[in-house]
Amino acid sequence: MNKRLLALVAATISLGGCVSMTEPVSMGENKYMITLNAHGGFQSDGELLTRSVQKANEFCQAQGRKAEIIKTETGGVQMWTPQHNQVVFSCR
Repeated sequence: MNKRLLALVAATISLGGCVSMTEPVSMGENKYMITLNAHGGFQSDGELLTRSVQKANEFCQAQGRKAEIIKTETGGVQMWTPQHNQVVFSCR
């Protein structure tokens, strides 16, 4: 039974791929950027972009404010090349 569980966990991790996201970085007067990089996995650009926007929302909510997305960029091809996105936002 433990071998089956271990195999399931390993398969789940490999299907999910490796995703890393930066903390919000200041770009000047109330302007921030978050970058996400993903290698492998089955997540779509939309799912990955949603994670970055959620991070922006969490960052602004911690300040009692709301995120306003200024610009987004995505790149890479799901399951073929590393995917990445960048979200530029401000807190209002």
